[in-house]
Amino acid sequence: MGNYESDSNPNNEWEESWDSTWNEFNWEQYLRSESDEIRKYQAIYSKLIRSANRLDEVALYMGWQPRPEGQEPEMDIEAEQAAPYTLHRHPLFVSSKALHGWLVEQWGRRVALTPEAVDASRALSYQTALTESDYYGLLAVTALDMDDFALAIAYFKRGMVSLNTALGMLSDFESLQIESVSLYAKHARIRLFDIREIWLRVTSDCRATIARGSDED
Repeated sequence: MGNYESDSNPNNEWEESWDSTWNEFNWEQYLRSESDEIRKYQAIYSKLIRSANRLDEVALYMGWQPRPEGQEPEMDIEAEQAAPYTLHRHPLFVSSKALHGWLVEQWGRRVALTPEAVDASRALSYQTALTESDYYGLLAVTALDMDDFALAIAYFKRGMVSLNTALGMLSDFESLQIESVSLYAKHARIRLFDIREIWLRVTSDCRATIARGSDED
């Protein structure tokens, strides 16, 4: 299973990260590189979308879980360790921004092709559901970083409501029988279910961590 909860503030790097002597230019470069990570995830995901194990395979290529013996990682380990820790490096942040980013960007393009065929209020409601889903997913990342696993679960639950709203609206859009919109709905549904799968995996890990803490007490 792809480790989408890994590297959540590893080794208490949060406090150390703010001792950085980086200036504004350094941070601009860093943020551009993090945007590249999101685009990298999108590109790998698109290539592997037909695979039933795409989430695990994408996580492997992103370097988020152990690689097969003898296979060298593509990333520059020294450069990775030199960079300060921020939430932008969290696998859940990268995957959420990548999948939600595709959903929002492609939706805007499809609607623009046939603006008269899609009701504007419905189109906006769908995009609002995506925005809320992304929002709660990112709040869950901050909760994980604080080791507040119960709060992360609460955010995931709220995000699930938005995900389900978006999934329900896709069926309405498909009923319009517009080729470009139907094609979008087909690929969007895959990504929405994958977002939910990632959240369910992390939620399960959170519950297990909470249970272990209770047992130790």
